[in-house]
Amino acid sequence: MFNTERKNDRGEAEVAICPLCGLRVEFIGAPMVRCYSTGETYEPVKIRWIQKSKISKETGYDVENIRGNDLVQDFLPNGNPQEDEIEA
Repeated sequence: MFNTERKNDRGEAEVAICPLCGLRVEFIGAPMVRCYSTGETYEPVKIRWIQKSKISKETGYDVENIRGNDLVQDFLPNGNPQEDEIEA
């Protein structure tokens, strides 16, 4: 997995934006990136990098509430914490 934020040559922070849905990219995989909103895939070179200061605060991620089994390793910044399951 690659970083979804980077610094440009002027030292400004940039974020990865999906060219298909226009939302922030949650994961950059190799060899392809999946847009979780549309279900389509595209090459990482097609990612749009936009200055973080120019992104609206309402711009969400292309995927919401996804996480793996490891709460420390797999928890995403926009995910919801796991609730304890209660057996009946």
